[in-house]
Parts: sequence; C-alpha cells; structure tokens
Amino acid sequence: MMAPESKTVLFAIRLVGEILPRIMSGVYRLAEARRWNLHTVVCTRDPDETLRFVRSPTSGSLADIFSLLKPDGVLDTQHIILPAEIRAAARAAGMRSVPPVVHLGEPEPAKGAVYVHGDPESFAKLALRELLQSGFRDFAYVPHSANAPWSVVRGEAFGRLVKLSGRRFHQCPVAAAVSERGVGDDFHGEVSRFLEALPKPCGIFAANDIVGEIVLNAAHALGLGVPGEIAVVAVDDLAHVCEATRPTLSSVRRDLEEEGRAAADLLDKWLDAPSRPPRPLAVPAVSLVRRASTQFSALHDERVSRAQEFIRNHACEDGFSPLDAIRTMFLSRSAADHLFRRVAGRPILQEIHAVRIERAMEKLRAGLAPDVVAAECGYSSYLDFRRVFRRVVGIPVGAWTKAALKSKNGIRRKAKTGYISSSEVL
Repeated sequence: MMAPESKTVLFAIRLVGEILPRIMSGVYRLAEARRWNLHTVVCTRDPDETLRFVRSPTSGSLADIFSLLKPDGVLDTQHIILPAEIRAAARAAGMRSVPPVVHLGEPEPAKGAVYVHGDPESFAKLALRELLQSGFRDFAYVPHSANAPWSVVRGEAFGRLVKLSGRRFHQCPVAAAVSERGVGDDFHGEVSRFLEALPKPCGIFAANDIVGEIVLNAAHALGLGVPGEIAVVAVDDLAHVCEATRPTLSSVRRDLEEEGRAAADLLDKWLDAPSRPPRPLAVPAVSLVRRASTQFSALHDERVSRAQEFIRNHACEDGFSPLDAIRTMFLSRSAADHLFRRVAGRPILQEIHAVRIERAMEKLRAGLAPDVVAAECGYSSYLDFRRVFRRVVGIPVGAWTKAALKSKNGIRRKAKTGYISSSEVL
C-alpha cells in the first residue's frame, strides 16, 4: 500500500514575545506526527495595512508564496492574513479552490471562520476562584485599551460569574473611551481614575498581563495596598511581566501548546474531509499561578514571598533543592523552615513538589511521555517522580494521564458538532 501524500501547510505567524513559541511547539508536534510539509512565514502589517513578509520561501507577495507552495491548508495566527487576501492569492496562483484556513488566536467577527482559542470562561472561573479567597464583596474587570473582541468576551464571562456569586461587579469604561481617542497616556489615566473611584476592598481581573501591570502601577501611584485594598489577577502568565511587577502578578496560565496542537489537528481533519468544516474550539486554561498580588494570608512575609517566587522560577531545574530557596531568605535553615511553614502553610520541600507536579501535569496533558516529563520537571528518577506524583495528586501518574487525555479527546470529538467550553473539562 502506498503511503498517503504529505500535506503542504502554510503557517503564518507574527513577530511576538513569549506566547508564540509555546503555540508553535504544539503546531510543530502535530505537523511532525502527521508528516506535513510545514512552511512557516513571518508576517507584519505596515502602517498602511499592507501585508509584508519578514521571512518566507520567496521574496515576493502572498500570491508568489501560493504559486510556489500550492498549500493544501493554512494556519493563521492572530488573523494576520485576511480571508480576502487568501482568496486573491489562490486565484492568482491558479489553484482550483481556496485552501481551508484555521485561525489560531482569539475569535474575530468573521463569518464562517474556524478558529482555536483560549476559553474565556475558564479564565474567568480561575480568576474569580482566586479572588474569592479574599472575602471581598466587590469585583471589577479592566479590559484591554483597544476594546478587542477577546477582551470583551473575557469581561463578559467574569461579570456573569461575579453576579452569579452574589457579589457586586464593576466594569472599567476605559476601553470604549480610549478606542475613540487613540491609545496612549489616557489609558493609564482612565485606569487610575477607575481604581480611585472603586469601593474598597475590590478584586480585579485584568484582560491580560500587560493590563495587569498597568493596574498595579496605577495602584502604586495611588498608594493602594495590594492585596489589601485591591487584589489583581491577569491572563497569560508571561514571566517577564508577572515577575517584574511590584508586587508580582498572579496570572491564569493558558494551555498554549494545546491551542497550537488543537488548531493543527482541526486543519488536518478538515483536509481529510473538505466538505465538513470543523467548529470553533475553546481550549481551557491550565492553572492559575499565584503570586504576591493575591496572597491573602494574614501572615505575609517578604522573605517567604521571595522564596516562593524563586521556587516558581527554578523548581524544575536539575539539582534544585530547598537550600537554594533558603539562601534567598537570608536566614538559617531552621529559621527559614519555621517561617516558611508558618506563613505558607507547608514546608519548603512540599512547595517545590507542588510547583513541579503542576508543571508535570501540564506536560502530560500535552502528550509528553511520563519519563520525559519526570526529567524535565527536576526529578532524578522516574520512580521518584511516580512516588511524589501519587502523594501530591492522590492517584498514580498513569491513571491520571489516562483520565486527562480521555477527557481531552472527548472534547476534541465534541468540537466537530459544537463550541466547547470549560464546563466540559476534567
């Protein structure tokens, strides 16, 4: 039997920071498994909205790329290539039909578009669950300055959940005001005025980490205590942002690798059945990474917070031990152990294992082999990893992985018939 012919797929990406590489790793993993001829092109938009290619197989236009590759399908991140441009390029290249396109990123109002994106409902649930620990009665949402569709749906989901919980919800009006005048210093000013007028204390959900950073800067300028008068949760968990703010920023961690893999999987199925375009798919968040902006313990200590942040950043490195975290506290081992247990509620070693197992669960959901996960999460042996996993999670790693993948596969099957939300996730 002859092997099926490899599919040629064009993967269009923007030049962006931490988010894109994690999405790309998911796409590349699926492409390798399906033996695609995957061609990645880097695109930008000039001020006049002209599409320009920073890296591509040719030095020409999209039509030139289509003429050369004759792609069977297209993966598009953040709607960088417009549907009209794809149709025009296919015609210019003499292709019989327009290749199917799956968009990676937040949904835009495009009729009939097929896309994979992070589930806003799961983001809002994780954020509210964290903020409810404060005991606050008031909660607010600060959107992205440009009033982007993805920001709107996150705010709507959060507001709906806050009201269902019987708490008071406040919406920052900054997005609409700024989008009419242009984004600039007005955004920071509107956020400051909104924070100043809010009833205190108040839990705040920010549209993403950049907005969360702006909220924390405004709170500092106003002299507001965090997390005393306000507490802040954002989305994306970009380490270079969340760890650099003061206080550090709690953030919802998206399953970006799965978003990339799922988009490639949808396109693969669509290419196998061209008459049956798949439905949009929302991928739930992985977890919430707690930092100082939501550490509600009455016993707060800067030395413990510093050690916790150090553990989050380095726990999975080879040879990492409690002594490495203790050195950041500038205390003796016994004094550091006692203080950490009193403030954090658990020993330093337990904190390290909790971070490692959380990262391990993310990698297992993405399909990595357990022995590989063990090595990547700082365990010197697979046996050690299995023992710790069972103690922390309560079930063996094999049983947990089987249940997690079964749940994820069930969600993928449902994606053929409708929109999937976080309520259907394990």
